[in-house]
Amino acid sequence: MKRLIAAIALSALFATSASAQQLTKVRVGFDGFSMTSGPLNYADKQGIFKKFGLDVTPVFVEGGSTLTTAVVGGSIDIAQNGYTPATAAAIAGADVVIIGGISNKLPFQIITKDSITNGEQLKGKSIAISRYGSSTDTAVDFALASLKLKRDDVSVLQLGGPPTRIAALTTGQVAASTEQYPDTAEITAPGKGFHVLVDVTELAGEYPNTAYITSKTFLKGHTDVVKKFFMAMATAVHEYKNNPSVAIPLTQKFLDVKSADNTKAAYEAYVKIYPDDLHASLKGLQLVLDEIAKTNPKAKTTKPEQIVDTSVLDGLAKEGFFKSLAGS
Repeated sequence: MKRLIAAIALSALFATSASAQQLTKVRVGFDGFSMTSGPLNYADKQGIFKKFGLDVTPVFVEGGSTLTTAVVGGSIDIAQNGYTPATAAAIAGADVVIIGGISNKLPFQIITKDSITNGEQLKGKSIAISRYGSSTDTAVDFALASLKLKRDDVSVLQLGGPPTRIAALTTGQVAASTEQYPDTAEITAPGKGFHVLVDVTELAGEYPNTAYITSKTFLKGHTDVVKKFFMAMATAVHEYKNNPSVAIPLTQKFLDVKSADNTKAAYEAYVKIYPDDLHASLKGLQLVLDEIAKTNPKAKTTKPEQIVDTSVLDGLAKEGFFKSLAGS
């Protein structure tokens, strides 16, 4: 009880005193306009970062591999990024560490024309992803395996963000694209001529999608900033889940979705995915390592604990911060 009271007091102290102090500038990047970024956008638009003394304006960096490079290079302090590109960089010896998670599933769908109904019909054709080494790239591997296809049976093209991929799909430049809800719902609406060939979400099991990463250098020198960031994001997730009347319109505008119903359906699916305490999935990370090990032997001898640092989130849990949010 004492810890719970202390955590509530600590949260209140941060929230009420932040306006009276100079805000700390934090360069936060994200790699996609998707539902996984919904809580991040919510934190930004609802002023939650400022309540915890942070000056954050999330910056979009296209492609998980590119964003990882930005973190390693020091132009981004904290990134909401794919587990796969961050893990691959860490194995290669880059100064990057996974510090949390927002989506411990791989929620992608392979969209094709209605006329393509099996793997054989997809042979020799092209599939759009964001970037090689990204979560969309990994999702394609799972989909191809389920269709009993090999990587060289198709042409995987890195075309960038959803608008570009979707345009390529609808104009016939590619035969398939790797997308997420609510885009999936919009593309496959009745009468549009497209459908979900493979849903990777359950197919990939606990294979995780989106993590929070930083450099070991930044974490060591700015532990207090990382702590405030997670306090803000956990607060945002809590409010996002409990205020659909605010969260859904914000998300619809953020993702530029035409249909409020499609946004609501995506919201209802994703609020079940976001973890309340934002811890990374170590079990899921092992699956990432197993997948990378198929092409990189170093992954076979790497343990999840070697590339994950849970110290900040563990500290907040010990202080009772997450329990205090749940009880608010």
